[in-house]
Amino acid sequence: MSLLRQPAPPSLPAAGASYERAYHDQFNNVLRLYFNQLNNNVAALLGDNGGRYVACPNGLFFNTIDQTFAATNTAYPVVFNATYLNNAVRLQAGSTSKVEVSIGGIYNFQYSGQVKTTSSADKNLYLWIARNGTNIGYSTHAWTFHDNNPHAEISWNFNIDLDIGEYIELQIASDSTDIRLDAEAATAPHPGIPSGVLAVNFIAPLPDPRPTPP
Repeated sequence: MSLLRQPAPPSLPAAGASYERAYHDQFNNVLRLYFNQLNNNVAALLGDNGGRYVACPNGLFFNTIDQTFAATNTAYPVVFNATYLNNAVRLQAGSTSKVEVSIGGIYNFQYSGQVKTTSSADKNLYLWIARNGTNIGYSTHAWTFHDNNPHAEISWNFNIDLDIGEYIELQIASDSTDIRLDAEAATAPHPGIPSGVLAVNFIAPLPDPRPTPP
């Protein structure tokens, strides 16, 4: 993929004490070259495939180990132990669960978790959003699992506004300890299974004024 080239500021020639056509020709040629480069970049950005040149903030995080629930009806942060992408989106220093942004805007979060159960009793699992340590109202998803030892998936896809230095943390709870977010090592023919994956993408500037959460 070809990349846009940022044109250097034009090095304009110094004018003489009197009018010289050669100076003006040189001056115009330098400006013409500079504006042609700018025009080419703008044309590429505004073309059908111009979005490929825009380096939008994004991140992708996953967990290669199980996450269990030591106590029932207790909130635990969803954790990640590996980072694949982190352009202006990262796990906060010293944290495995707080996803922080360094550019304000509206972000899309896409989470999926691999669930496994170890009993046939009904088990309820709850997943919700916290921003800067505060739960977001009406952000909970709930799932009920019945069978013993099946694989299942949970997912949560949402947009939310974040300013510079703010973070999102997914919270999860269960009414049973017979359930976990399950990771598995690679087994032929498939690669390893993460217990959770979180993709984050910048989608729009920060609104003004910012909305009030429910």
